[in-house]
This record gives sequence, structure tokens and C-alpha cells, in this order.
Amino acid sequence: MAYGTLLAIQTIASKGRGVFATQAIAPDTVLETAPVASFPATERSTIDTTHIAKYYFVQPDAYRQGQTVDGYLVFGLASLCNHDNEPNAKIEWVVDEIGLWTRLISTQEIAAGEEVTIYYTNIEDYNFS
Repeated sequence: MAYGTLLAIQTIASKGRGVFATQAIAPDTVLETAPVASFPATERSTIDTTHIAKYYFVQPDAYRQGQTVDGYLVFGLASLCNHDNEPNAKIEWVVDEIGLWTRLISTQEIAAGEEVTIYYTNIEDYNFS
């Protein structure tokens, strides 16, 4: 299923769904801007028992410092990007007068047909069994 002209969602046998480039993408290209809804850290343990647990984000800086962090639901394709230790894209968090947004940005050249991947800040929290 194509979204815009740059990205499409495809099924991957070993991973489920993934986001793929439909054409060559240059480094530092904004692939998508999407709105975000937050939920408090006190509700993360409840959310972690649901299917949503595989799709929410945490703010990297606070998480790495061991702080209690809120969860964020990204309403865009970034929530379908798979993890890679050497990703070809990143999430940039943006706050403006409307609210919190994410930008999915390529960090290197991505070939047509290549999977778009990001680094999961809290990878140890995921249970992919």
C-alpha cells in the first residue's frame, strides 16, 4: 500500500509489516511529518499489556537518563518502521503552537525498494516472541 510518493507499507515474513522506499531517497529528506498523542508514564504499565505496546515511542534523552518517561503514539508511518542497529532514518521531535509532532527523516541514501528503519530507544522493553 503506497503512501504519498516516497513510502509504501509491505509485509515482511519474519517481521510483519515494514515501511519501504518506493523511489531513491537522498539523505536528510523529511519522509513524513505526523501528529503525536501522549500518555503519562503512570499509564505505560497498562498500555504495555495491550497490542499498542509495540507501537508507542518514548523520548530518547529522558529514557537514556533513566527518568520515568511518558509514552507517545505517533499517528504516522514511523510507528510501522522496524528497528535496526544501523538505521537509515531517524525520528525528530518537534513542538509548535499546535502541539507535538514527529518527523521521519532519512539519515543516508535509501534505495528504491529498501526498508526504512529506525533505532528503537527502548528496544529492551519489547517482547517480540
